[in-house]
Amino acid sequence: MNFNNLPQLVDMRGKLASKGTYSKRTKSITHRVWHHSLTKKNLGGSDAASFAAYHVNTLGWPGCGYAFVIEPKNLINTPKGKRARIVYANDINRRTYHVGNSNQFSLGICVAGDYRYDTMDDATLASIAELHAALVKDGIGKYDKAHNEMPGYSWKACCQYNYRDAFDWKGSKTPAKPAPAPDVYIIQEGDTLWSIAHKDGTGGVQVEDLIKANPGIDPTKLKIGQKINFGNAKDVIVQPDINEDNESSNCGDEVVRSIQKNLNSRYKAGLNVDGFNGPKTKSALIKALQTELNKQFNKKLVVDGKWGAKTKAAIVTVEKGAKGNLTRILQAALYLEGFSPGSLDSIFGKGTESALSKFQKVKRITVDKKAGKDTFTELFAS
Repeated sequence: MNFNNLPQLVDMRGKLASKGTYSKRTKSITHRVWHHSLTKKNLGGSDAASFAAYHVNTLGWPGCGYAFVIEPKNLINTPKGKRARIVYANDINRRTYHVGNSNQFSLGICVAGDYRYDTMDDATLASIAELHAALVKDGIGKYDKAHNEMPGYSWKACCQYNYRDAFDWKGSKTPAKPAPAPDVYIIQEGDTLWSIAHKDGTGGVQVEDLIKANPGIDPTKLKIGQKINFGNAKDVIVQPDINEDNESSNCGDEVVRSIQKNLNSRYKAGLNVDGFNGPKTKSALIKALQTELNKQFNKKLVVDGKWGAKTKAAIVTVEKGAKGNLTRILQAALYLEGFSPGSLDSIFGKGTESALSKFQKVKRITVDKKAGKDTFTELFAS
């Protein structure tokens, strides 16, 4: 295969996070489908390994949803100059989850980056063009489409870059603009509430919004063809969780900004109070948890902002009626995961109990409405 000979390609099949395997295709590949990550291209999580971990641990997929991931932050010197690294994540004959009922005949290609803010650089454009040319020469696919040009996904704002400028496109240079989110959505292969609520499609809808719009829904038992409501939930705007370095004070989530202010005030976290939920905010919240466990329970943890076995072992159960900083940390963590407990008032009341039980149900852990080791691990480990 010509794509295997690209000097910037790194074969990582079998080396990324996985839980089971994707089945083999039963149809020939006819479409090359282009995606984005909506994670700023230079951040730590903008690579195939991080995407695989997210797809496995959060979405519950067998592995990374793409066959190829182009990583702008990882440059490789080639005879033709610098190129963005291309990770071969899954064998092209595997039916990965990325475009629902079109997975059988579609090859998923993701370019890391948030191109609402990032600029597409020459090294990345060159890798797009060279991968495309190699796939064409290999006879892998006949058509190029963006995610939102595939059946059932017209409402997806994906991809945000114009992949058509990178190679010899035969049709219109103007990609399709995303349509409004539908009132009713029909579940496709690989869909979870997490993937449907992802920030690139439904105006920033959170999982909790979808649960509210669908009383009685079991997030763990979605079926292909099942209809769910976006309803009023599609109008809820939550800012993306990937722009920790953006210092603008005119955007971002006010609750996240409040969480950041509290972490700075109580724990000297040194965060930018920007309202964006990113890895630095999550790490600061883990530091706060470690500090409180040391202070209140003499656990003697290293306050490093990293989730590990010692922190997990030190966790104490937080349940209804509890008051104080541990409850406030729990409430903040639930909110950052998309499950609002209402007021972040450090009191474990009905709002916190409701948010916690919904989180536990979605994450498939025991729904006991108590935050113990399993719950805190799901909140902080991924």
